[in-house]
Amino acid sequence: MNGSTGSANTFIGLWAGYNTSTGGSNTFIGHTAGYHNTSGAGNVFIGYDAGANEKGSKRLYIADSNTSTPLIYGEFDNKKLTVNGDLSLVGPNGQISVSNTTADNTTKILRIKLNHYANAQLPVWLFRAASNGTNNFVALGGGASDGNAATQIDLYTAPTTTTPTGTARITIKGNGNVGIGTQNPSYPLQMASGAYVTTGGVWTNASSREYKDNIKGLKVENAMETLQGLNPVTFNYKVSPEENHVGFIAEEVPDLVAMKDRQGLSPMDIVAVLTKVVQGQQEAIQEQQKTIQELTDKVIRLEGELKRR
Repeated sequence: MNGSTGSANTFIGLWAGYNTSTGGSNTFIGHTAGYHNTSGAGNVFIGYDAGANEKGSKRLYIADSNTSTPLIYGEFDNKKLTVNGDLSLVGPNGQISVSNTTADNTTKILRIKLNHYANAQLPVWLFRAASNGTNNFVALGGGASDGNAATQIDLYTAPTTTTPTGTARITIKGNGNVGIGTQNPSYPLQMASGAYVTTGGVWTNASSREYKDNIKGLKVENAMETLQGLNPVTFNYKVSPEENHVGFIAEEVPDLVAMKDRQGLSPMDIVAVLTKVVQGQQEAIQEQQKTIQELTDKVIRLEGELKRR
């Protein structure tokens, strides 16, 4: 110390806290640790030259140089801890937990607990109790007690970082079903739109009347015009050149079956067009068969009249 009037300081190392004058309750360990801190109080600097340029109070530095981004940095007054690097929990058990109990005794918790088991299960908790006391799961990947697996995982997001309560975007149920935009998936993969993948792996479009509006019958002439405008092609996807495909080019299909961004196609749209065309052709065939039968009957009657003469 250089003529310090501060009290309760602990300095270990050559020139540690050398310029301290009025600061107190500091702990500087290491050569030139806290060297330029003159009036700061309540600091903890550990390591060679650690926090040498820091002049504030209630700061934590663990480093081997005078860097402003030490391996570990903390602010005791703000309850803040920063690790400038990778953080690994090594050993059979590890836990990171942060909790804050508010005035109304509700608790906001961020808890990540990693337990190593022989079967390599890693239960992880990420939980928050809302201010109204109800459970608002930001994400849950672990049971209520040690060693229990998760029964449901919910991932929430919100339009802004200041939105108090987000919306569940992805849900994984205990049976493995995944919901996107829905928390109650009944299939291996289910969308909020109602589309889903069956247990057998078949993609199924949402087709219930409850999902649809402005329902109108498709005219045969519109279907025929669209069918004539479809140009089937063979192609390879650029990311998988070894696989051959048959299909259409989204930018080139008629408007009736085009998607808004013209980057993709709905197979069901093409199926509907083909169905209507086939139905129209079937009606035409039935009319032709009716006409042929009428003509056949007329010919038979004429032949009969000729024979009677």
